[in-house]
Amino acid sequence: MKYLLLIPDGMADREIDLLGKRTPLEVADTPNMDFLAREGSTGITKTVPEGYEPGSDIANLTILGIDVRKFYSGRGPLEALARGIRGEQVFRCNLVYVKDGIMADYSGRRVSDSEAREIIRQLNKEKEFDFIKFYPGRSYRNLLIINKRFEDNAITTPPHDIQGKPIENYLPKGGELAKLLRSLITWSEGILKELKAKPNLIWPWGGGRMPSFPSFRELYGVRASMISEVDLLQGIGKGLKMDVVEVEGMTGYIDTNYKGLAKATLRSLKKSDFVLLHTEGIDEVSHEGDAEKKVEAINLYDEKIVGYLLDRLDLDDTRIMLLPDHPTPIELRTHSSEEVPFLLYGGKRDDVREFSEKSCRKGIFGKVDGLRLMNILLYYQGLG
Repeated sequence: MKYLLLIPDGMADREIDLLGKRTPLEVADTPNMDFLAREGSTGITKTVPEGYEPGSDIANLTILGIDVRKFYSGRGPLEALARGIRGEQVFRCNLVYVKDGIMADYSGRRVSDSEAREIIRQLNKEKEFDFIKFYPGRSYRNLLIINKRFEDNAITTPPHDIQGKPIENYLPKGGELAKLLRSLITWSEGILKELKAKPNLIWPWGGGRMPSFPSFRELYGVRASMISEVDLLQGIGKGLKMDVVEVEGMTGYIDTNYKGLAKATLRSLKKSDFVLLHTEGIDEVSHEGDAEKKVEAINLYDEKIVGYLLDRLDLDDTRIMLLPDHPTPIELRTHSSEEVPFLLYGGKRDDVREFSEKSCRKGIFGKVDGLRLMNILLYYQGLG
């Protein structure tokens, strides 16, 4: 038996007036996800434990059965794992665009990979402290390493949570480490201005020390592969000692290489017992606050990922679980911590006929703790 976990990041949402008080998932044309729901069983799940921010790091670790209360140290260190980078303190470092003191674009006006690498190169050239180093990632997603021990922690805010808000209220808070981060933000402005770059500030957040995880194989007894467009998930995969698969042409947006991602999934299923495919584009357009574009993104996902896979999988020998990691409501333009719908294909059928936030509440599983999802996918015996 093969096991496939599909995670369309941020797909769940709330009712939107513009869409007739329906969610984008309810409006979208999703015959393939609806097939899986109709022929399988459904429920809703809580992927963000109480007291935690609804980040993709927290949600995806929970889905994979990793208790963040025991193992989580921060988002930056997870992304560092993806690139084989280590340091005393690791922060995610966005390249952002701020206008008149307002966070206008957490993605630095969609800065390109090549421009971002040049920015990072210049930041390293101009930096004052040897214990600081910047590392390039993809587009606006980069890393800041601080190889100096600080006794305090800095309180930081994800830039996608404060779009349209004054940054002054959300600058790093705390002691000496926060003071250093604030000074780096101010310092970066002059360098990016001189480069005439699309972004005009750096924004460090999600810092912490390097984590240590059990391996996925130790936990579940199966060989596993991870396919994701973002360093965060790749880092989780490497931390869990999964095979992490790169795909040429993946962008993390709705113009990504869908066929390449789907083909890589099929190849990985031949080598591994378990494959996780995580895609980012739906979450990105959700952060943009465009309801119609989110519907389009879901349509593309259903056709080019789910439909492509269903046409080529041995469905008699494959169990499939599909769920968003968290909601990204259009009205908020950031993540929220409500339950998300999930489906399991390859087990007992229930009466749910379509995949949506509302319909899955009627499913046979009811409400499930996110830490139980892997046991449901791998061991649930309600077959037939």
